[in-house]
Amino acid sequence: MTLDMDTNVDCVGEVVRVAARHPHIKVVALQPATWSGRYQLGTDPMRRAPLSDVVKAVVRQSGLHVNDEDFEPIRCSHPSCGWITVFARRFGLVQNLMPWTNLDEVMNQVAYKTKLSTAELQGVMSTTKSLMARAGRRPVRSTDIFTIGIKPFMDRYTYDQDRISNCCHHILNTRGTHVSFCEYNARLRQGDDWSRFPENTPPQPLTNNPSR
Repeated sequence: MTLDMDTNVDCVGEVVRVAARHPHIKVVALQPATWSGRYQLGTDPMRRAPLSDVVKAVVRQSGLHVNDEDFEPIRCSHPSCGWITVFARRFGLVQNLMPWTNLDEVMNQVAYKTKLSTAELQGVMSTTKSLMARAGRRPVRSTDIFTIGIKPFMDRYTYDQDRISNCCHHILNTRGTHVSFCEYNARLRQGDDWSRFPENTPPQPLTNNPSR
């Protein structure tokens, strides 16, 4: 869900609530708008939707038991490159798992993974100091997990070289070299020569053929 402060940030809670009710929805990805490419709305630097405001929107609007501090930076990159929070859904309940885990202690087990097995998930939850949480980890299965992720990509207004240096979201340029997604779109795309590649041909509209 691409977010604009004056367009749809006030709809974040409804989107999260709908997703949390449906077990086949595993992730809600919230992306504050990047002012590049096909972006056509106004670009007032004072009306951006920063990470912290998106977190507050989830906390205040969703009706879930989640706090600001339950959002953690994505560990593979710069702390300002994205935050996540994780819930377990079972027996009609939605419980945030972040207070139950010590991410620093289990980082080697979870880094660079997008999915944990049930045994791995229960192992992560066993790092908490809460006896109640450790006792309650057994009913939680990997299939019960629901995640909210917030990922703001940079543009020329928010460019930060420290984030580029710690980037873990890359794309290939036309020479086959991997480049930071944000660096490419903010600085390098205009100078990358695409002339040797064929242009995409739009599909032809369907027409009724009376001979068939």
